[in-house]
Amino acid sequence: MKMKRWMALMLAGMLLLTGMATGEEKEMTKTEWYRQALQDAVMSTGNNARLKQVIERAGNGEEITVATIGGSITEGAGASRYAECWAARLRVMFGTAYGRDNGKNVHLVNAGVGGTPSPFGYMRYNREVIGRVPEEDADGLPDVVVIEFSVNDWEEPTRHRCYESMVKEILEAPNSPAVILLFAVFRNGFNLQEELKKIGERYGLMMVSIKDGFYGHVGREFTQTDFFHDEYHPTSFGHRIMADCLMQAVRNAAEKDTDEPQDLHVAPVYGTDFMGLQTIFGDTETDAFAVERGGFQSKDYSSYHNEPVGWVCGPNFFHNASDPMEPLRVKGVFRKCLIAWRATADGSFGTAEILVDGKVVKTVCGGAGKWGQSEVVLALDAAEAAEHTLEIRVTEEGKKFTVTAIGLQ
Repeated sequence: MKMKRWMALMLAGMLLLTGMATGEEKEMTKTEWYRQALQDAVMSTGNNARLKQVIERAGNGEEITVATIGGSITEGAGASRYAECWAARLRVMFGTAYGRDNGKNVHLVNAGVGGTPSPFGYMRYNREVIGRVPEEDADGLPDVVVIEFSVNDWEEPTRHRCYESMVKEILEAPNSPAVILLFAVFRNGFNLQEELKKIGERYGLMMVSIKDGFYGHVGREFTQTDFFHDEYHPTSFGHRIMADCLMQAVRNAAEKDTDEPQDLHVAPVYGTDFMGLQTIFGDTETDAFAVERGGFQSKDYSSYHNEPVGWVCGPNFFHNASDPMEPLRVKGVFRKCLIAWRATADGSFGTAEILVDGKVVKTVCGGAGKWGQSEVVLALDAAEAAEHTLEIRVTEEGKKFTVTAIGLQ
């Protein structure tokens, strides 16, 4: 399988319901094998101290936010409608089980974006998770965060360091949120749970594996088309299974005796050297970095949108075909540099060179198999911070190029 194909994965109009009828699904969920599969999906209940605090607060009527961040499966791809995706179902199920007034005090912030890896999720976290927590939630921070990148992080450029940095930074938030790692699975059985579960084990996190729980039942108790909408995404029934697995893990953790608070002072598995990442968007004002838009004065309004987030990353840095050829330039002190750019097969978009301190470090361009998603490149990966100049230059006259966001640490 050519793994880049999975990025042709999320089109808003492709959500068609296939597979079993609703009555058949309900009967299946009552069977013994289904109940056992739910238990098999619970890879770990982790340290339950934070989760039990959230459950107690929800039961007391406090405003609680469940946040989900991941790829197209989190966004809702494959479900017949958004309300049937696993994230939307989880909010209802968690709110009904633990909230007040049938869960009215439990809110959802879904930051799933199709075809994108965890570095892009980390770049977006403050804007599209924390920035969207409802005003009713007084501390402005999510209380439960579910992270789902196990099918999106193949060959991501930081080799799981951004994933681990994001996990650690969320855990260190002042409201002590509960973090859950969710491992989805492709139709061919691919995911990265063996690599990513090491992070969950190190930090004592709840982990849920759809592969461990249900993949072995495909072709036995139900068909591939019952669970998989296509090569990559679950059907509405598959999304229901994912939500059921998550709630099984939550129930198991809630029923255990309360653990002592987890120790975060542990050696990283892959690295946490991206912690503190700052992201620059087209509308960011910052004293830390000097931004010269040069020939990237425009905004690409056709860049990726989705239902839970809307216009992904908001204003960007767009070089239109008629814009001058001056580079986008960022100056400041940093040691890491991530660049998200719009990868498209549209021939009106051209090639761009990425330079650090005058040296070309990457050359990027769209082409066959691209569909407008934001890909991420690692332009600088140094151990120590220093004064640097980043430049992004379009190399072809009359061509477009979109920089979605820039992450610096």
